[in-house]
Amino acid sequence: MPTPSSRHLKAHAAVNTPPSRNPELMRRMYTLLTKCRAPFPTLEAAYVGALMGLLPEDTLTLSHGGPISEILFEKDQAPELLDFAPLDPKSPGLDAAAQIAIAAGYALDRLLRHKPGLVLAFAGEATSLAAARETLAFAATHRLPLVAVVQHNMGKLKLEKGESPQDLSHEILGAGLAGITVDGSDAMAVYRVIQEAMYRARHDGGPSLIECKTCRKTSVPKHLRPWVQGDAVAYMEQQLRARNFWLEETR
Repeated sequence: MPTPSSRHLKAHAAVNTPPSRNPELMRRMYTLLTKCRAPFPTLEAAYVGALMGLLPEDTLTLSHGGPISEILFEKDQAPELLDFAPLDPKSPGLDAAAQIAIAAGYALDRLLRHKPGLVLAFAGEATSLAAARETLAFAATHRLPLVAVVQHNMGKLKLEKGESPQDLSHEILGAGLAGITVDGSDAMAVYRVIQEAMYRARHDGGPSLIECKTCRKTSVPKHLRPWVQGDAVAYMEQQLRARNFWLEETR
């Protein structure tokens, strides 16, 4: 059995070490959040939190990834990147269910060929996971090394007074895999649940579905505040200062 690399050991240790106890990691997150803000507005925390734990042997699938590899990964340390953006800009993009299905196919190939690593599907926005349920159930049955991340844009919701937004992760209950909902503007929260999901995927624990609640508006409406912080960069700075981890050179 191969000896775990230092990168594997570091990644696995992150499961048991909350980012809030690691000032170096929090400062690194803050720096990456500021770099991701312009190309990926309102999604910077989901990208940073989800992708920081990937290893070179992994595969990342997403659409319109742009400069994500250059921003988040050191040279020669980036995972394989499969960008599902249409070749023709006028063509419609793949929906979340289709992206998850293709990623599951890559994860199945890894399993059958006994290839190390996992597939992380950053599958874009979703308002329902009904169309992906069969794929996710298949992935769970075969314990595919797959982590699927979807963004639930609550800025599009039409909620009645006093009504709470539903969790998409509830739609896959009974499908046989872990489904977790997290604030997609809190990079530390996203990082923690993704690390746990990656740990399961790397140890034959099967796939996971992570729902990142987001709000693509200039400011988050008051009634959505319990689910979405809003400004990921400002929130991370607030958390750094609250723990006396802030350094002026962090800017």
